[in-house]
Amino acid sequence: MRSKIIISDDFDGIKNELEIELKHNVKFFISDDFLIENANNVINEAYISEEQDKLLVLMAKSFRIEAQNSLLKVIEEPPRNIFFYIVAPSKNALLPTICSRLIVEYKNRKRKKISSGLNLRQLELKEIYNFIQTIETKERSDDFGKNELKEILSVIILEALEAGFKFSEDELSYFYKIVNLASLNSKAHSILTPLLLNILNKSKK
Repeated sequence: MRSKIIISDDFDGIKNELEIELKHNVKFFISDDFLIENANNVINEAYISEEQDKLLVLMAKSFRIEAQNSLLKVIEEPPRNIFFYIVAPSKNALLPTICSRLIVEYKNRKRKKISSGLNLRQLELKEIYNFIQTIETKERSDDFGKNELKEILSVIILEALEAGFKFSEDELSYFYKIVNLASLNSKAHSILTPLLLNILNKSKK
């Protein structure tokens, strides 16, 4: 085992993985903002004598500078059998003095494959209307931004291709343009409506 920094925002995933792997030999210090009192708790835990290897996992969205500075000595000269994992969403959240003392590992969140939920081969106007209404509701509640819109557009286009729909070069070029339009904060209905009507038209042929 080696102490290291893990760059990831998947705190739950990493915690579950370590609990399964190490069982009782791991202790977590999780907070949104890692403060000096959090650092003191880590240091106190580190100096509790251990006969077996023990991993101390520090997880936070941000780390206060004074808290990081207080950890430098114990990270550089850890007590016997003590190891550290520092988990942060970005390397920029940590001081260069911390990063220089530990190896850095990047772990991307495992993304679930999403589905549009649309039956493109038997698409109906009512289904299109209800789908767009659902997206608009999410959009108004800030649960659906331009990244989510780009993702659902890409999913629909991919599902249409996988379903065997044939598109002309001009149509494929148009699809590329509407995905880019999503980056300009265009409203979901103005982009999804022509795409789904195009697919509806093809499904009726």
